[in-house]
Amino acid sequence: MESYPIMLNIKGKDAVVVGGGQIAYRKIVSLIQAGASVTVVSPKLHANVEKLFIDKQISWRNKEFEPTDLEATWIVIAATNSREVNAFVASSAGNHQLVNVVDNQELGNFQVPAKLSRGKLTISVATEGASPGLSKVICNELGEIYDDSYEQYLSFLAVAREKVKHSNMSKKTKTKLLKTITNEEYRKSKDKQRAFLELFGRNEECV
Repeated sequence: MESYPIMLNIKGKDAVVVGGGQIAYRKIVSLIQAGASVTVVSPKLHANVEKLFIDKQISWRNKEFEPTDLEATWIVIAATNSREVNAFVASSAGNHQLVNVVDNQELGNFQVPAKLSRGKLTISVATEGASPGLSKVICNELGEIYDDSYEQYLSFLAVAREKVKHSNMSKKTKTKLLKTITNEEYRKSKDKQRAFLELFGRNEECV
């Protein structure tokens, strides 16, 4: 059965990460970047995780995992170095919770794909757990194609789209313009980007 790819808005959502090691750290950072409220359950913390706690970016329960640690949380990530503990975490979660188990994807109900980010551009690569290593290789290859210039380009596209959407142009003209600015020449030329946006500072009917 194929997985269903999805982008989640987890800003302000409660997330519990069980485990305080380096693997847990990577999961924690991605959750923080997405705006989640993260609680870590672990009797010990890796130095990087401890720094997040000191900087008040996470909450920390200095203890072994108990099923009650999952009460009222939305996202659960089992990221300890013990397969038994991770399995126990998964079995303790409710049907309404999103669960990821780092060493056994079958025990959870969602996977975290390899990700390439360029500002507003996100490209995710997953192999259904067959080879996380290959996912990373593919992401690295895509990074050579979709370089850092895409971050600024996507910012331009976002602004341009809003200007076109709120203009008095016909639907057909709007569609044509939005397609035009996805041409490579616009990504490579900030002058063309500026010229396009300046059109909306003058008479839009001339477009």
